[in-house]
Amino acid sequence: RCLLLCTHFMAINIGISHPDRVVETNTLSSVPPPDITYTLSIPETTINGGLLSALQLEAIIYACQQHEVILQNNQRAGFLIGDGAGVGKGRTVAGIIQENYLKGRKKALWFSVSNDLKYDAERDLQDIHAPNIQVHALNKIKYGDTATSEGVLFATYSALIGESQAGGQHRTRLKQILDWCEPGFDGVIIFDECHKAKNATSTKMGKAVLDLQNKLPLARVVYASATGASEPKNMIYMSRLGIWGEGTPFRTFDDFLHAIEKRGVGAMEIVAMDMKVSGMYIARQLSFSGVSFRIEEISLDDDFKLVYNKAAKLWAEALAVFMQAADELCMSSRKSLWGQFWSSHQRFFKYLCIAAKVRCLVELAKKELEAGKCVVIGLQSTGEARTREVLDENDGHLDRFVSAAEGVFQSLVLKHFPSEKQRREKGAGNKRKRKPRARQPKQPRQITDVTVVINISDDSSTESDAMDSDSNSSPDSVQDNTDDVIFVNQTSYQMGMLTVYYMVQLILSPCILMISPKKSLTAPLK
Repeated sequence: RCLLLCTHFMAINIGISHPDRVVETNTLSSVPPPDITYTLSIPETTINGGLLSALQLEAIIYACQQHEVILQNNQRAGFLIGDGAGVGKGRTVAGIIQENYLKGRKKALWFSVSNDLKYDAERDLQDIHAPNIQVHALNKIKYGDTATSEGVLFATYSALIGESQAGGQHRTRLKQILDWCEPGFDGVIIFDECHKAKNATSTKMGKAVLDLQNKLPLARVVYASATGASEPKNMIYMSRLGIWGEGTPFRTFDDFLHAIEKRGVGAMEIVAMDMKVSGMYIARQLSFSGVSFRIEEISLDDDFKLVYNKAAKLWAEALAVFMQAADELCMSSRKSLWGQFWSSHQRFFKYLCIAAKVRCLVELAKKELEAGKCVVIGLQSTGEARTREVLDENDGHLDRFVSAAEGVFQSLVLKHFPSEKQRREKGAGNKRKRKPRARQPKQPRQITDVTVVINISDDSSTESDAMDSDSNSSPDSVQDNTDDVIFVNQTSYQMGMLTVYYMVQLILSPCILMISPKKSLTAPLK
């Protein structure tokens, strides 16, 4: 199937046009939205000043208009914003909150995927000249505190299932939120990046999202996600759209799901068209007309080659030490051990390759900024988890440069290095006894010192004994989003030389660094 995009024609004549061209799918553009009957309360200065574009005002009007509808189950109808990146869902949501604030509904709930997005919410409200609407972070409020009388209560989806270990009046975050809203709450509830609640029947988080909507039947719900309606099974949390339930052709969500999946993608397109005609759905995206693409090849400097070669020697010696310890503890055949080792190996070199592109990327970004262009940088991995660990260790202060690659290696050694304790824990967890496989008897080894020092100097040696086959296999599943690192052959340890055949293709917009396959980890880069 091919996706046809058509220019989006707006149903309103107010505001300043969006800065860029906007399109929507051919199927959605073939049906008109409902007539507008709602009157905005947003100040003329905000509209005429371009703080909210005509495109964003259109979404605000239709959302507020849909909120005037009461469904057959006596719950207020909701609205789904499916706009893509660049259309401005954040400002649209801020505009909906401001509109309701001006109507006298002073409280609002805003759920998102990260607590850090609270600052983005504050920025969006300030950008539309609504700084008087305060944003309160739920994670900064004690469980028993409901003192904040008005404003936006910002929380993450995981906070919905939070519980206080100390007990008390507000033992759960959900109860605290409900107490803050008070009975008869008719304010706005924003489910930003709402696809996080797609597993509403199988996870506590998803069930909490449904529970919150059921306990606040008059709340004005807004779902915001670029992928919210991509698959019908992921729409289960959107109970306020009124597609299934009392007074609809589908008695339950399962009936709706069965009917749509039975008829394929075409049925889902018809559902989207019906949602737009009914005024409960809007989905626009930026046009890619005139967009060009190029690949920048980055040459490696001598300093990086030196770092790369030392890192390769480090992992060669680490593998030898892991093998020696695993053999002595009879753990050499455990795939979980080598799965952790090789997945850490892949993540380490992924971070290293990303770091190699930073300097050139900064130069390219400065050049484009001087040309009057806007730069958007996409990171495959930010190393945020490692940074947070260091912040927690130092009371919120960074006392050193945080290296994600260093963190990966340290975590591997501290958590997965073969030890007697690890063997006992693994052995206690085995419920089924396995038949011993016939193996050739090994000659006993003399171990005089269990302390191992890994040397990464230029004259590091890579001598070791032959390796067991299990240690040479790549992991069955690579962790931490490493599908951009592909093994094309297994490793072998011959003549004291560790050779790893692999291909790395890492993309960091707008640069691509490619390292050719069949390069020896211990051989210098040329």
